Amino acid sequence: RLSVAEGCAWALMVGLAESYFIAIAIHLGATPLQLGLVVALPLALGGLGPLTSIALLRWRPRRRPVAVTAVGVQVAVLLLMMAMLGKGRLHVPELIAGICLYQMVGQGVGTAWASWYGDIVPGENRGRWFGFRNRFVYLFTCAGLIGGGTIMNHLAPGGVTAPDSAPAFTLLLALAAGFRLISGALLLAAPEPRFRGLLPRRQVMRAASTRKGSQALRLVMLGALFHFTVYWSSPYFAPFMLEDLHFTYLQYMTASLCAILAKMAASLPWGRIVDRRGARGVLLGSMFVIALIPLPWVWAKGLGVVVAAQFLSGASWSGFELGYLSLLLENSRSRERPYLFALQSLANGWMQLAGALVAAKLILPNVGGFRDMFVVSSAGRFLVAMSAPLVLAGLVRGSRTPLAQIGWRVFGLRTHGGFSVRPLLPSEEKDEGDGE
Repeated sequence: RLSVAEGCAWALMVGLAESYFIAIAIHLGATPLQLGLVVALPLALGGLGPLTSIALLRWRPRRRPVAVTAVGVQVAVLLLMMAMLGKGRLHVPELIAGICLYQMVGQGVGTAWASWYGDIVPGENRGRWFGFRNRFVYLFTCAGLIGGGTIMNHLAPGGVTAPDSAPAFTLLLALAAGFRLISGALLLAAPEPRFRGLLPRRQVMRAASTRKGSQALRLVMLGALFHFTVYWSSPYFAPFMLEDLHFTYLQYMTASLCAILAKMAASLPWGRIVDRRGARGVLLGSMFVIALIPLPWVWAKGLGVVVAAQFLSGASWSGFELGYLSLLLENSRSRERPYLFALQSLANGWMQLAGALVAAKLILPNVGGFRDMFVVSSAGRFLVAMSAPLVLAGLVRGSRTPLAQIGWRVFGLRTHGGFSVRPLLPSEEKDEGDGE
């Protein structure tokens, strides 16, 4: 019960704050390079959060203090950005720094929380219980997103560049900090079972040298390379909507909501296909669909085409994440996975940053604008998708747990496809065989 309430409070923070970070940057006059950094640099540095949590858990194997302390840092960051924006002292570099710290400690919370609640919830009930909890998380994230759009529309009807947007953004950050404070208090009140501890580093290195481990690393590198081409365009969809298409806050909110709703609707059908036919085909098919996503934006002139593109984005990214993460589970053992997912976060984050920098410094200055850059991103995505069958051809087929029995943790919103999720597994789970 505490966890469901905590998830609702966290989701309201995400809907009110994360959804509007890019809008705040545009209000502050961010350049295209800075807009890319607002989206990509926090993801790159955010990958250090899980590594920090792992180091802290090695030093002192208590997960609740790690999670609650990181929540306190997130609250402090949101309040500091709120105060600086309210006084007119928040500039784009300070905003980027604040979002980076916010993202890093947020991912650190997620690592500790996933291990903690993976131990609390019995394995036979895990998928059903976390599915139940995630329904509330989805609902309250949408409520936060809608509430934020409504507040902005009423308090700042002049649009993102209007001076009256600053007090409205200040209110959003204050509300987000309040809800995160509530979620932290609920985490502090929750019980924590005994922690077995993490796999020793030497065993992790030994596992990486096995056939199954090397295949998992190849899969991580494929995902990172794909995100590199995705971020040639992903950070610039929101600026395109707010600046080129001159969307109101309600239109921007509607477009963002469509990706979330599509991802929610598609997750169950994709999960059934993965369980029945395997993850490889789902991953390959979704990669080719994701390669098409930037093309509707090339011809977009209003909300209709953008809504269609966002529905396509949410549905296809749902298939990509489920297929990709299922293959990672098949090619790893339970006690290795905290390290594997920390590596995945770090690899994806730095390749996303590299992609955004390439787009801002090399692609955008040499093409006609955002629309041409979307075409280039689509071409890059297709090249990686065409190489994916070669990478996936030799994957070890490990023991497979039905997705319905796996808990999935929602850990934030991404500009390219709504919610991001990650499998949630207990630290006490017995290791399955190597299959070597």
